[in-house]
Amino acid sequence: MINRQFQLLLSLILLMLALGAEAAPLNITDAWIKNLPPVVPMRAGYMQIENSSDTPYRITGVESEVFTTIDIHESIEKNGMMSMQPISSLVIEAGTTVKLAPGGIHLMMMEPKQVLKPGDRVNISLEYDNGSTQILQMTVRQ
Repeated sequence: MINRQFQLLLSLILLMLALGAEAAPLNITDAWIKNLPPVVPMRAGYMQIENSSDTPYRITGVESEVFTTIDIHESIEKNGMMSMQPISSLVIEAGTTVKLAPGGIHLMMMEPKQVLKPGDRVNISLEYDNGSTQILQMTVRQ
């Protein structure tokens, strides 16, 4: 009887560890949101995303309770003019690091539902094509 209970407990612990590893597949650092005056209806978000696994990950969506919508955008130069265009997903290949930065790939965060100021922290949820999500905090800064 005790042996069976021990086996069940061990299986439960292993399952929890496996689920925990899946819940945070990427190492995200330097996650921040550009501070702008409250009258500006959008913000830009930046971060560094490292995939140290041997599996590529595809980010297909981004959500937050603080913004109406968040899209992944890319700044591109076309005919000498800079413009932004949405991209449907962002692939982080195995063993690579992708930097979301001004003038490149970034998060376009629309219509904040509250006034944000430097130092505020905002929870963001990254959604992956395998159905998992990863929660991170982004800091508002100048």
